[in-house]
Order: sequence, then C-alpha cells, then structure tokens
Amino acid sequence: VYDVALFLDAILAATLTKGAEINVEGFEGGEVSFKSSHRLARNYNKYLCIDPCKSSQDILVTVQSGKRAKSGRITLVDSGDGSFTVTFSQLQLSDSKEYLCAVDRPGLDTYTSVHLTVKKGMCNNLAPLNAVQFISKICFFLSLYS
Repeated sequence: VYDVALFLDAILAATLTKGAEINVEGFEGGEVSFKSSHRLARNYNKYLCIDPCKSSQDILVTVQSGKRAKSGRITLVDSGDGSFTVTFSQLQLSDSKEYLCAVDRPGLDTYTSVHLTVKKGMCNNLAPLNAVQFISKICFFLSLYS
C-alpha cells in the first residue's frame, strides 16, 4: 500500500510540476504580499526560492503546514489548506527577480513562478513629518485650492 501511495504521489507531482504564474509589483521601501495555492499540498512544507532553484542554497524561506516562518525581510504564512502567503517587506530594487513558490513533495516538487518587480519609490527621500508639520502642510495645500 505504501509503494502504491508513493507511486501515485510521483505521478501526481509529475503532472503538477509546473504551476501558474504570479506577477507582483511594489515600490522601493514598501511591502508586497501574494498568495500561492497548490492542489493536494495541505500536509507538505512550502518554500520560496530564487528561480531556477537548482540547489538548497537558492531556498530563501521554508514553512511547515499551518505555520509561519520568517527570514530577513521575507515572511511565509501557510494557511494549512495547500496555500501560503509570501510577504516581502522593506522592498529593495535588488529584490526584482524571478522566484518560485514551491511545495516540497516526495519525488518532484511542484511550483508557481513569481515575477517580482520593484520600482523606485517616489517618496523615498522625504523626511518623516511629525503631526504638526503634517497638519500644516495639509492646511497649506487646502488653502491653495479654496
């Protein structure tokens, strides 16, 4: 019975190896999140890696089913139903690349391609404002249009 289950898992993995494609855009210094869903993946670990993900060194973060994992600015949250959410915080221009959201299955892993584009932020060089400065700038702006 165990051999049959492994055989069926291998066939399933071979037919599901390539998944959908996700395109994500964000701004430097900001944050992006996206969800990657996989069939029959509820009990398997999920991971994010840099495409083409040929070695374990390309894996950025791994999460167990139903858990949360963080490495640096990247967080994975596994919902326990075969999907997981990836969040990149404090985006950098160098984050722009191809990634793979993958499921660690017996045999061949399955994956979804992710294309992340980080654009130069328009407000990166602005100094933070305190409440008084913020209100005075809004009042000045409103006075121009009243």
